[in-house]
Amino acid sequence: MATWSDLEMELSIWHAAGVTPTFWWRDDDAESPSPALDTLLALAQRHSVPIHLAVVPKSVGPALANRLNHATDTYVLQHGFAHVNNEPFGARASEVGEHRDIDLQLRDLKDGWQRLVQAQIPNLLPGFAAPWNRIADKTVAHFPDLGYRLLSTCHARKSPSPVAGVTQVNIHFDPIRWKQGPKFRGTEATLEGVVEHLVQRRTGLVDKTEPTGLSTHHLQTDDIVWTFTDQLLERLTHNGASEWIRLSSFLDQQ
Repeated sequence: MATWSDLEMELSIWHAAGVTPTFWWRDDDAESPSPALDTLLALAQRHSVPIHLAVVPKSVGPALANRLNHATDTYVLQHGFAHVNNEPFGARASEVGEHRDIDLQLRDLKDGWQRLVQAQIPNLLPGFAAPWNRIADKTVAHFPDLGYRLLSTCHARKSPSPVAGVTQVNIHFDPIRWKQGPKFRGTEATLEGVVEHLVQRRTGLVDKTEPTGLSTHHLQTDDIVWTFTDQLLERLTHNGASEWIRLSSFLDQQ
């Protein structure tokens, strides 16, 4: 387990080497405006951190677009189609997994993208955040044809580009644990995920160029998780402790 002091020590090691560690933020499951979404966007604005909303397209409409038109430095990725599990009993949950027919998957992905476009969602990036952070290789192989140029799942990426023209940028720690219902993971357990990925990047065990990804879920966030996230962002943004990345920057590098 890690403490706030462990995080500060790791950040100081990076800075002593003349390097500022990079982070990015992804929040999942937005569909419509809500008080929880307002809290999320206010938190991001207070700390001047860009945020990427993984939006479920099935029921999206103009109301979300209107809300996001007033959100500073907020970007949108497609989050599946309906966020339903299409895998058989016993398999790990995925909407776009190995077992579902690829033609049905592609139909839903195209439909979902068109719904986001038709709703005039602002700052919509050509990227896909996989529900449950799982997606079949056969599905990713079609991304260039679908127009996706970004992919986000979880854990340290194996390659920056799973297929030509697509950049993968994952999330690496989540203050919520999900088994037996969403609950705060705990300060030390969450910080362990942050520090571990930073150490692995610094020592070359994983891709040094992949920004460390914060994962949140505003609809399942209670007061204790909001408070922790606020404290974390304060420490990571104070006096230039880290640099927060917009995924749009990767589009210019392709």
